[in-house]
Amino acid sequence: MIKKNNKTPLHQITDGNYFQQIVAEYFRSLKKEKLDFHIADIDVHDSGIGCDNGCDLLVDFHFEDAIGKHTHRWVVECKSQKRAVGNRDINSSNLGLIIDNKKANGYLLVCISDASSSLKELLNNNKTKSIVWNGSQLWHKLIESKKII
Repeated sequence: MIKKNNKTPLHQITDGNYFQQIVAEYFRSLKKEKLDFHIADIDVHDSGIGCDNGCDLLVDFHFEDAIGKHTHRWVVECKSQKRAVGNRDINSSNLGLIIDNKKANGYLLVCISDASSSLKELLNNNKTKSIVWNGSQLWHKLIESKKII
């Protein structure tokens, strides 16, 4: 049996802030690319280095339709650890409060490795919209982005 290696070049990153900047730049690059998302604009707010209470980035997607402009806000948390992110690694007990305080519509956890199955289950059972991107998923998004490459 061949063991599948899920490591990407992202696994070489040792600085959590650098990883956060890569994720922020991915969202910024979406503004410059022609995509089928019907996005009018994107704003990326970076919390910087230090204690951020589970919110590394706030990403606002602005959509325009025949009636007006609408915004969808995501709280984005970036985890650069090489092992699976577990329940204790995020502020899961206050996730709903974080989303409410930031006036967000959902929560995105971006990991270099992945989230543990128990954390994924916890996020799936949460009342808020929560999504996990593992390193492989992020890497594929990065290599598809012409502006980042």
